[in-house]
Amino acid sequence: MIEFSITLPFLAPLVLILIMLLIQWLLIYKDKVTLNAASFDAVRAGALNHGNMSKMKDALAQGMMPLFMSDSGGEPNALDVAAAYVKAKAHVELASEITVLNPTSEVFNKFKERRVYNSGVAIDEIPNDNLIYRKPTVITINSEKKLNIQDANLLQIEVDWCKRLEVPLADWVIGKVLTLTDVDPNPLSSKFVNFIPDEEQLKCSALGAVTSSAGDTSYSGYYITIKSYALIRMQTPYRM
Repeated sequence: MIEFSITLPFLAPLVLILIMLLIQWLLIYKDKVTLNAASFDAVRAGALNHGNMSKMKDALAQGMMPLFMSDSGGEPNALDVAAAYVKAKAHVELASEITVLNPTSEVFNKFKERRVYNSGVAIDEIPNDNLIYRKPTVITINSEKKLNIQDANLLQIEVDWCKRLEVPLADWVIGKVLTLTDVDPNPLSSKFVNFIPDEEQLKCSALGAVTSSAGDTSYSGYYITIKSYALIRMQTPYRM
């Protein structure tokens, strides 16, 4: 009992930090689950609209709206929903990125066909009609990739979302790790850290640094990158 009383003052700060880290992890997990669902909404919007990036971003913003809903004390009204959409849309534009993993420009150039519609406009697109009857001839895209027309009609996206760390203490601890830049992957080096931020994380860290220096409290602070992937078959011809 005496030993516990002596060590308690030293253990209390550590326990507090661990609790804060746990709360922050739960909030990150909640955003990750929301992002997974929103990413599928985004890829589905792309499949229905020729792979249009604007449509995918709009669907992503709608899917992430629950994270921006504010509790006004009563039932949400149209103004609350509109405000949440505006905030989500701004975050999509400033602090997220949608990358089309398939079809790439190489795939598009291999499978594209020029079609003239009733309006007289000629458009290059990957054909999507009668896929079940088209020959699954494999075409070499590059030295590492071979696809057929059915594979070319699979729309796959990667969504990178900058999640703000909002829990006190935990945001500083995690943020200091995520913003490491002067590190060395060599285990024998004095600067060795078993983590080097990737390009997406550096972008999120830069967002927090720039907005903090500009005095914008809406986006200031530390950020962590959350990734999500979604895959669906195209329901319209893919265009670039």
